[in-house]
Amino acid sequence: MMRRFSIYALITGLIWAANTHAVVAQERTRILFVLDASLSMQSHWKGGTKWETACNALIEIADSLSQIPHIEIGLRVLGDMYPEPDMNCKDSRLEVPIDSNNVKRIKKKLEEVHPKGITPLVYAIERTPADFGDVPARNILIVITDGEDACDRDACGVSAMLQKNNIILRPFIIGMTLDDQSMKSLSCAGKLVNTHSAEEFSTALKSAVTDAISKTTLQINLNDKEGKPTETDVNMSFYDAASGQLKYNLYHSLNSRGLPDTLNITPIYKYKLQLHTIPPLFADVEMQKNKHTIINISAPQGYLHFTLQGNISKTVVEHIKCLVHQPGNWQTLNVQHLNSKEKYLTGTYDLEVTTLPRLLVKGVKIDQSKTTDVEIPAPGLVTLNKDFEVFGSIFIVEDNKMKKIYDLRLKDRQETLALQPGKYRLVYRSKNARTIHTTVDKEFEITTGGSLSLKL
Repeated sequence: MMRRFSIYALITGLIWAANTHAVVAQERTRILFVLDASLSMQSHWKGGTKWETACNALIEIADSLSQIPHIEIGLRVLGDMYPEPDMNCKDSRLEVPIDSNNVKRIKKKLEEVHPKGITPLVYAIERTPADFGDVPARNILIVITDGEDACDRDACGVSAMLQKNNIILRPFIIGMTLDDQSMKSLSCAGKLVNTHSAEEFSTALKSAVTDAISKTTLQINLNDKEGKPTETDVNMSFYDAASGQLKYNLYHSLNSRGLPDTLNITPIYKYKLQLHTIPPLFADVEMQKNKHTIINISAPQGYLHFTLQGNISKTVVEHIKCLVHQPGNWQTLNVQHLNSKEKYLTGTYDLEVTTLPRLLVKGVKIDQSKTTDVEIPAPGLVTLNKDFEVFGSIFIVEDNKMKKIYDLRLKDRQETLALQPGKYRLVYRSKNARTIHTTVDKEFEITTGGSLSLKL
């Protein structure tokens, strides 16, 4: 009676997991069981063999899953076609393709299979992309084995490749009395649980399946300075905290009631969340299956409006950018274009405007939900037209000393520069000149919004 009660409880839990929080569209989940049928699976456990334990538990799970919508299952077996002395490292095939209503087919196939070979585990895992196919779904791999790969293959590398390419989620590996070497070789391939009895195995398999299909919900609150979740429209990247692999890339939004939208993401992973605010914010996200998790992140933001004085030509505008830095740190946070408005976390920033010479604007304050206007003097343009290759530079005079602000590009026959209003000196000579006396020292002046053409 205890056994039947546990299965009914599992069914109830799985149906609840598949149908709660219907605000998000149901996603198809495809589960592929990879079952070890090597000769060692005939070893005895209390109450029967490992093989009998695995088959009985798998049939019960399959029967439970058949009652849940949007769930499809399949079966791949390894180690049952060739006897152990053959050492066949390709002894695996898809016995029951992934589909719904597969319980009878899986049960019939398990009755036909007789363990007798080795464990070509990595080969079997390598075949799974074709088993899942190109059907849009959450692809779950549950591996049942009592030993490591018998062909000296690296299970971790293959598993990482499949996860990186988003073919499968992190595999579940349920071991049956694995030795220390097997534990070491399989621990990095997925979520490994080693069991030592039929009861432990049944519990582990149910837990893996529940984790695989649970629709845990997540709410990210981007709070303003009052602690209210009013901020939104920010890209969010979710990375597997263990491997660093990108798992989800989403834009934060508020629903029709003005509340942060609810996400359905798998609780298989612990996540590192990156919010692509300026500057970026980071948070650790860990969820419990079948529960609603709320993550509160302080992200008050305001706007920077970057403009030039007066009516400036499009050519001038295209040559000027605003580099945004945090005070004391000249690493660029953002490159903002002229006549644009962009959002930043509240705080103080330093601006570096890419005119020549560079214009520094320090201590620009961004406040919650407000726009800070920064207007700079309009530069002018100088266009240098060269009939020949020259060595040359542009200087300004400060405190009666020459200060170089730009080196001419040797190969370019024309250069257009945005210069702040003021007086400059252009010093150059032909690359091919053989005497220093051919050096040209020319003074010129740039006016606000003006344009000057110089022939070299």
